[in-house]
Amino acid sequence: MATTRKTTTAKKTTTAAAKTTAAPAAKVAEEKVETTVKETVKKTTTRKAPAKKAAKVETKVFVEFAGKRVDISDVTTKAVEAYKASHEGAEIKSLEVYVQPENDVAYYAVNGEGSEDFKVALD
Repeated sequence: MATTRKTTTAKKTTTAAAKTTAAPAAKVAEEKVETTVKETVKKTTTRKAPAKKAAKVETKVFVEFAGKRVDISDVTTKAVEAYKASHEGAEIKSLEVYVQPENDVAYYAVNGEGSEDFKVALD
């Protein structure tokens, strides 16, 4: 019976040794996974969400007077074309349009400068 006890004791010792060597390796692996998860969570929570682009709204502005209807975008396009025709190579940084429907004309100023000649007829 002494032999049986030694075998049992040897098995217990071997099993205990296996548990102690396996436990630190498992614990280290678990800590690495936990650290990786924490870093991933930190990275994902610190990122800013991409800004949503505002939906483009199509806008039309009309002036109605004395039975006439004038599209302002057409007037501004004509003003730009007229200015470019008379001032080749000039850069337009700002455009101001003054509509006078009673006179069937729109005056414009480019880059803060205006003139009696800076006008377009309203159709």
